[in-house]
Amino acid sequence: MDLELLGLIAVVIAAVIVSTRYHSRSWPGRPGWQYQRVFSVGFGGLLFFVSGLIGWDLSHSRGWFQGAKWVEGPVWWQIGLGAVLLLLAIYWARRVPAPSAAQRQRHVTRSAT
Repeated sequence: MDLELLGLIAVVIAAVIVSTRYHSRSWPGRPGWQYQRVFSVGFGGLLFFVSGLIGWDLSHSRGWFQGAKWVEGPVWWQIGLGAVLLLLAIYWARRVPAPSAAQRQRHVTRSAT
């Protein structure tokens, strides 16, 4: 197995762990469509950005990672698309409404038990 592929998998796992921990402390325990779109777009952006940085060209891909090719150097269009998607996820995450006092109290009560 290639070292670059292991690095990509490690970065994706680290992003999921960090987002899960951040989610449990700051957002209400009942995720809705607003949270789902942030994580979906963020995951897609991270996938394109990291794969473009390590030179894994996804333009020939058929399905999940079938037919993707390694190339010499970074794939700039993937880096650009990934950066745009990550910025969109950050923008949407900042626009998520703050939980009400009742929701915060329920979240604190549930996490304390």
